[in-house]
Amino acid sequence: MGAIVRSRNKRIRGENNFSGGINTGLDPFGIRENQSTYEMGWDTDNHPFLATPKGRTAHGSAGGGVTNLLTAFGNTHLVRAVGTSLQYNSSGTTWTNISGTFANTDWDATNFEVNGAPALVLVNGMDAPRVWNGSSLSTLGGNPPVGKYITNDTVRLWMAKDDILHFSAALDAEDWTSAENSGFIQYYTERGGNITGLKNFYGDKYVWKRDSMAVIQGTNYYNFQLKEISNDVGCVSFKTIQEVGDALFWLGERDVYMFQGGFPTPIGDPIRGYLNRINRAQIGKCCAITDGIKYYLCLVLDSATEPNIRLVYDPRYRIWRVCASNENYRYSVLFNNQAYVGDSSGQVYRFNDGSFTGSWEIITRPFDEGIGEAEKEYKELHLQGYFPSGTTVQVYYSTDDRGSNWTQIEFNPATATVAQNKNMIIPLDTIPLTHWIRFRLTGTGPVTIYNMQRYFRVCRVQH
Repeated sequence: MGAIVRSRNKRIRGENNFSGGINTGLDPFGIRENQSTYEMGWDTDNHPFLATPKGRTAHGSAGGGVTNLLTAFGNTHLVRAVGTSLQYNSSGTTWTNISGTFANTDWDATNFEVNGAPALVLVNGMDAPRVWNGSSLSTLGGNPPVGKYITNDTVRLWMAKDDILHFSAALDAEDWTSAENSGFIQYYTERGGNITGLKNFYGDKYVWKRDSMAVIQGTNYYNFQLKEISNDVGCVSFKTIQEVGDALFWLGERDVYMFQGGFPTPIGDPIRGYLNRINRAQIGKCCAITDGIKYYLCLVLDSATEPNIRLVYDPRYRIWRVCASNENYRYSVLFNNQAYVGDSSGQVYRFNDGSFTGSWEIITRPFDEGIGEAEKEYKELHLQGYFPSGTTVQVYYSTDDRGSNWTQIEFNPATATVAQNKNMIIPLDTIPLTHWIRFRLTGTGPVTIYNMQRYFRVCRVQH
């Protein structure tokens, strides 16, 4: 006959604050206590506390077509491509048409001097490259290639067409043919394929294919060198390439990468569940946003045809959160320290501007309280946070380790809608004895959760 181990007082309290972000890359039992297995409607502005994100504000009217470009003419005004049109926004929120009709396709753009004056050079791989000087649009001279991607350093324009990188003459954006000054470099790889992205980063020109990455170094045509960085890490959508602080971020075939020189660092394991659901037929529509501090990644999941989930990676804390769904963002630009986004209907928004008005949800890992073989009798759940008037809160539990069956816990939410330091008490006396438990919190309106405590009794274990 085995001995009876009395574990009544082993632990009576557990606590978590959700500060670890989401983790869909491991079995729910394998993640840390402060991580979540599912969430929606959160950002990292109040880290380590769990807080809903800011809202968005419409910036002018929709343009009558999908957003094919959102960029800026220096620090002067915004420029966008919507459907077959180009438009600019020089004051207030009014969008003005730029003369011309163009291919209904993705554009890329960069700011550079043309004929001694500031200009925005635009390419889309189908129309001849264009130049916007702030008041009129013209065709870029000098017999340039019909490039699909464009960037610049302090000396030249660079364009990518198919698997070739073309560069203009030094300090002359309209000279693409002069000998021993302009020219091209072929980016040849064993598996072939066209260039999928081009970006100047700290003076070097980085170039991607879907399955590879290289850098062009040097400042003059006679010492340009194309050096392979990886024949495995590539970029699947140039719209996901963003410079955040001292790092580049982008989406590859199998992961999300952060790059600060050397070799790219994969950072996508915590969002593996989302990466595995990307609609590969629409992967080129994935895009990213930056507010200068964080990297927001918009993915096309499952059978969707537009980006329908927005996640955020915060390099300061190295965590992922899930912000929102079904926003259909296509392009973004950071203009005068304000991020702007354009969606699939041609609407531009001021990003992270205004109040949050949506719904939120978070699901914990399964808690076994460090003694998985013992049954637990749960007594109370305590929540500390900011729950302003009008915010709604619902609490559910599941004794299934995968959380497929949820039971709502009835409690009086009025106790939580008074002040930010209120302790919300949720009785758990209807929960049966269980070896482990998961909690699901849902609601609407702005909320900040500081901590959550579980009070329970550990039952004796029979041997």
